[in-house]
Amino acid sequence: YTFFTGDVIIAPEFIKFLEKITKTSKNLFIVIGNMDYYSGNRNSPVFQELRLLFPDGDNITVGLTHGAQIQPRGDHSQLEQLAIEKGDNILISGHTHKEEIFLTDKGILLLNPGSVTGAWSFVASGIPSFVVLKIKEDTKEINLSLFHLDKKTQKISELKSYFIFKKNRVLARF
Repeated sequence: YTFFTGDVIIAPEFIKFLEKITKTSKNLFIVIGNMDYYSGNRNSPVFQELRLLFPDGDNITVGLTHGAQIQPRGDHSQLEQLAIEKGDNILISGHTHKEEIFLTDKGILLLNPGSVTGAWSFVASGIPSFVVLKIKEDTKEINLSLFHLDKKTQKISELKSYFIFKKNRVLARF
């Protein structure tokens, strides 16, 4: 699956690229960002979600929103509340362009992949970043890799985080 948090300025070309790497448009989740109202990605929804069913009958839900409705930008308590209202265990949001992996006290995993282009924002570093999320269906393990591009050296660094889904909560796994 591919999740994109919006602000697709050159939408048709970029969406075709995402569809190509995702291999099917039904596994591509895109939401509208605040910059998309001006061009490109106007017809995307504000919120999407993916529900994954585990072999034991349990399920985990991944929500996706741009996050422009959250003020101040990236506020953890508001993002957590949105996830709870939508019934999501993991919420992927953008808008700040600041990469972040945050586990709330209520077991909601908040992910912000940052900006794959390193686009400027009020709070971000301008460093290109993205997140790879892997959920193992047999063990309910959640493995995250946060990638950064050093613009000067052109080297990519990776920060790994590990979680597990248990009793309808995401828990840290060491």
